Amino acid sequence: MRKQSILIVLFVVTVSSLMAQVNFGVKMGFHSFDLSNPKDIVLPNNESISFKDAKLGFQGGIYTRFDIGKVFLEPRIMLHSTSVEYSLNGENGGIIDNVVNESFTNLDIPVLFGFDVLFVSAVIGPVAHLNLNSTSDLFDLSGYDDRFDAASYGFRAGFCVSLGNIELGMEYEGNFSDFGDHINIAGQEFSFDDRPSRLIFNLGIPLF
Repeated sequence: MRKQSILIVLFVVTVSSLMAQVNFGVKMGFHSFDLSNPKDIVLPNNESISFKDAKLGFQGGIYTRFDIGKVFLEPRIMLHSTSVEYSLNGENGGIIDNVVNESFTNLDIPVLFGFDVLFVSAVIGPVAHLNLNSTSDLFDLSGYDDRFDAASYGFRAGFCVSLGNIELGMEYEGNFSDFGDHINIAGQEFSFDDRPSRLIFNLGIPLF
């Protein structure tokens, strides 16, 4: 099913490129990271990990836009970084370590479909995330290992405003996987049982 989806996306991009006006540019910006109702991860020794906070993340990359009449297709390749904080709680609920940091660098591949209304563009589409690197204080826990999936998936929806030679965009991203599902301790998988969301702000610069 995953291979079929990738082939369909490649087919659509190829056909669109043959029929469309093509533009290329760069995008950069920052994003928030949110969990609406995360549950604590309870470890085998009855200690627990609580999600505490997330810092603003940053992203940057390239995009290609295929204009086909009044609609367009915009695939992107973006790098994004995210840093989060946890607290470690003892067996009786007392805090062992108030701040435990974890950082991720992901490659995002959104394929967005959109249409223009005057100087405003609306977009929606799927996005794939590939983890490239991570650092974590959780490695100090006995038996900890991180096991990321080859890819995780989500969706984006938003709008973009054209102001001369720049574009200002805001997008909402939802994900289909629970945050923390990479956490593995003594061979047992955990997660915070909550799907993350991001609010993304982009500055786009068309190059040609």
